[in-house]
Amino acid sequence: MVARSRIYISLLCVLAIGIAIMARPNVGAEPVPDENGVMMYNYGGSIGTVYNPKVVAQQGIQNYESYQLTGEPRARKAFMSAANWLLAHSVDKGNYSLWEYDFRWQSYGGVLPPYASALAQAEGIYLLVRAHNITGDERYLAEAKKAFGAFMVDYDNGGVASEEGRDSIFLQLLAKPGFQKTYVLNGHTNSLLYIWKYYEYTHDYRALIVFGKGINWLVSNLYKYDAGDWSYYDQMGNRARDNYHLGQVMQLSKLYEITSEPALKEYSDRFAAYAKEGL
Repeated sequence: MVARSRIYISLLCVLAIGIAIMARPNVGAEPVPDENGVMMYNYGGSIGTVYNPKVVAQQGIQNYESYQLTGEPRARKAFMSAANWLLAHSVDKGNYSLWEYDFRWQSYGGVLPPYASALAQAEGIYLLVRAHNITGDERYLAEAKKAFGAFMVDYDNGGVASEEGRDSIFLQLLAKPGFQKTYVLNGHTNSLLYIWKYYEYTHDYRALIVFGKGINWLVSNLYKYDAGDWSYYDQMGNRARDNYHLGQVMQLSKLYEITSEPALKEYSDRFAAYAKEGL
């Protein structure tokens, strides 16, 4: 199912459309760098200025991409600061680790901490293997491999992937045992792209298994996200905002390049046609 050829995925391009997931639960949230340049968010109110693991990882990836393009020392420093934050703030769960949120998430009726995110996990893992590639420091690779273990643990048992039948899983944007499963499409597809990049770097067989099961779920369930004239953001009846819809088009197209699964191209093309008509 998975193409053997190495396919480059431009993460900078993916970051440009539809990746503000889990960054801003409140209107008016503002980015605030800490003393090391690691990005925090000021959500105001009772939450205040906090670290959001996804924002930390995303900012680190953006700086990594910038460093690769320009060689700018400031970009390297910011990228490494984010990677070091991830090392320092992973929560050991025994045979895996998580980057947990320590503030209340306000969407979907509210999620009390601690909780996790498949997308934050995938982006964090990707950032750590980039840090390993740049520095050769084995701590980054070891933590990336341990953090990947969260994808091997079912959602109901504290992991970030929900078992969806034989050879099928969904990577949940919000992950907390007992909390409703929201099935956010953009979170699942974007996580799969980062997992594929992790697999390309490490050849960790677990990543190939998770990737394959995640693709199986998409092939069988993409029809649920077709609103007839647009795409759904999740399985809670929420239509995707413009940037998420366009992001889903791009991510499905990238996944098709990797897998050659016809259903991925079918829905990427269909959603793209909706966008052409509706924007």
